[in-house]
Amino acid sequence: MAQVGNEEQIIREIMNALSGSARYMADEIKGTFSKYVDIYRSVSGFETQQISLGTVENKRVFLVQSSITEPNYDPGNYLVNAFKGGFFNINENFFPTYLMGGIECYMQSAPSESTGVKVSGSMVSIYNGVESVEDKDMGQVVCAKKASIKFSDNVTSEVSASPGDLFRVAFDVINNVRNRFSGIRDDFVNTYGFEPGDITLTGNEVMLSTLFDLSMSSTMRDYIQRVFSSIVPGQVPELMGLGLLCGAQPDLVFSYDDMERILVLGHPHKVSSGDCLKYSIIKYA
Repeated sequence: MAQVGNEEQIIREIMNALSGSARYMADEIKGTFSKYVDIYRSVSGFETQQISLGTVENKRVFLVQSSITEPNYDPGNYLVNAFKGGFFNINENFFPTYLMGGIECYMQSAPSESTGVKVSGSMVSIYNGVESVEDKDMGQVVCAKKASIKFSDNVTSEVSASPGDLFRVAFDVINNVRNRFSGIRDDFVNTYGFEPGDITLTGNEVMLSTLFDLSMSSTMRDYIQRVFSSIVPGQVPELMGLGLLCGAQPDLVFSYDDMERILVLGHPHKVSSGDCLKYSIIKYA
């Protein structure tokens, strides 16, 4: 039992260190990207520090976003109810599993179109106008107001709904879910010091998390690489997620998947909503 107690203490200490570092990175992001965090808040009605770097059509972008995931079909799902009827023909074989709402910001370029609906495989992307920023460091930045809906299968029919209607419904459902689980969201904020970027709903389980793109902080990336160097030697971490899983019996977690290059650690964590799992997922390049 002493060994188990020691293992739990080590995991708790590592999680506390990762939480503190993530809080510092969230504050850094909020300061560096304050204009874009403000634009996102004006679009969505709430704040997020979940920002990632990437490319779209070979153009450099950063994305400020939050999301809702409901991987399994249920007629009572928030996403199913939001997009059925006049938007999509939804059933147990074709239903929305993921919804992202955000701003996609182009550095010294612009999106190919500012308003419209694009379909690619199982993903529907909605663009609902742009906002331009004169940034002293990055020059002109054009931010497209964007929502993406991922379905359980390819979208084969034409999307006739207007971008404005789809975009409004997307943010309505994100806000509805955030409000519905406001107690657990408060627990997340009290645990980590920043807002969750993602909410995943599976049966009775509610998982809140925020994902950090470690290419935005070499200090954070090097720190994580150093902490886990004996477990994942020579590997460079690229993403770190911190989360709270409630609704399942929490237990100690410490594992590394060599195929997926994912390290997971966590421990039971008591919050006002009950006994949850406080965890971190680290993805290596």
